[in-house]
Amino acid sequence: MRLTTIDAYEPRPGRVVEFVPAGGARAAAAAAPPSPVPPSFNQRFHLAGSVGNWLGCAFDLPAGGPVGTGRLREVFEGWVRRHGTLRSGFRAGGERFLVPVEAVGLRVVAAGDFTDAGELRRWLAGRLEAGCGRWGWPSYVLCAVLRDDGATVVCGFDHAHVDACSLAVVVHELREGYAGRALRGGGGPAGGPGPRVTGSFVDYCALEQANAAAAPPPDRSDPRLRGWASFFAACGGTTPSFPLELGGAAPQGTDVRQLLDAEGAARWEERCRSGGGSAFSGLLTAFGLAARRSGAGEVLRMCVPLHTRDEERWERAVGWFTTVAPVTVGVRGVRSAAEGAGRTREDFRRAVRVAALPAARALEALSASGEFRRTKDDVFMVSYVDYRRLPGSAAHAACRAHHISGVTVADDAQFWLSRTHEGLFLRSRWPGTAAGGAVVTGFADAVEAEVAAGAGAPAAPAKGPPPEITGADVRIHSPGDVRG
Repeated sequence: MRLTTIDAYEPRPGRVVEFVPAGGARAAAAAAPPSPVPPSFNQRFHLAGSVGNWLGCAFDLPAGGPVGTGRLREVFEGWVRRHGTLRSGFRAGGERFLVPVEAVGLRVVAAGDFTDAGELRRWLAGRLEAGCGRWGWPSYVLCAVLRDDGATVVCGFDHAHVDACSLAVVVHELREGYAGRALRGGGGPAGGPGPRVTGSFVDYCALEQANAAAAPPPDRSDPRLRGWASFFAACGGTTPSFPLELGGAAPQGTDVRQLLDAEGAARWEERCRSGGGSAFSGLLTAFGLAARRSGAGEVLRMCVPLHTRDEERWERAVGWFTTVAPVTVGVRGVRSAAEGAGRTREDFRRAVRVAALPAARALEALSASGEFRRTKDDVFMVSYVDYRRLPGSAAHAACRAHHISGVTVADDAQFWLSRTHEGLFLRSRWPGTAAGGAVVTGFADAVEAEVAAGAGAPAAPAKGPPPEITGADVRIHSPGDVRG
């Protein structure tokens, strides 16, 4: 999948239809009693935060003729029934409710004809922002752009219900469903025979809360809490920040670039492994070296998202299955990213051991003792997703699969690394000030140069800062292949 933002996405024009809940489904949602399952740790912080945190995907259905809206409606209905979080909503105060499986029903609504890509993009941006809210049901938008030769499906979700892996699951399952191929496992009509069981994220939330209730509160005897405390103390008693001055909160700036093609990415991985590391630990080292190049010192602290899909039933579930690890990358004496990949891999493994105590529980304990305070909305983070390992990835290029985020206000820098069958990509997000644009695009140039050198490829010419962008806030704490 290609990572992009809604302002940069290039849709093909056509006739847009939406798939919205029928009257009976809306009535069932309004009458649904409170669920005993509280929000997950991630959902709790998300519900207390700012608006605009939506994630989306877009992909083409097979070309060759018009797409049947009746057939697509049936696929969407079965798919919503299959995934518990898509029947889940929140009322003010964080109370969860669930729409019964049998009450789910959708109807097709015409949204308009669009002959201009820019006009369609603006409509999608507005509709996704309005429809992917934190409260009520549904907190997502399902639509299709119909053309004589096929259709593009566009889906957007409030972040409470999806992560990056979920978006790949969305693309795979809707394409398979439309093609008439049964899916394995699941809780609704889209489910089919087979050994794989697809669980509900609502059940995951219940399990998370039960495990937390059964565990004693962390104290100073717990080395994991000491690890979190030490990390935050080194960050000034708060979450990590990008080490260079960005000029304060501002409408978001974005940069998307390809670092390596498929052959270059394979060479990069091979050289990082020869240094005792992995492709991802080499990339973290490249970030440390880029910071050193930029005059930010030889130690770089960041949060790194980790997936929590550690059971088969969660592998193809739609939900927000992530936590974060406190990673410190040191590059003193390191000459190249591949050379330092082994050392960084050990740093990362230590961080994963600390992250066995979820960040939410550590924050509660350290906030109570006055050792932690939140000073920004955003957190300096580096995410990595290897889409090649997710279902349906072989078809992503052919069906123009995109992971799309909104754009709005940022107060720190964040970075998403993604590997696909086409190569290695970097998306950067920062406060779109004049200083922020120059600093972060220069930093991304330095990362690109380190990676190109490590892969044995020539560095691309330096890029100037892109124009400032306004829109929805994106805090994607996406899961990825980052466990080693």
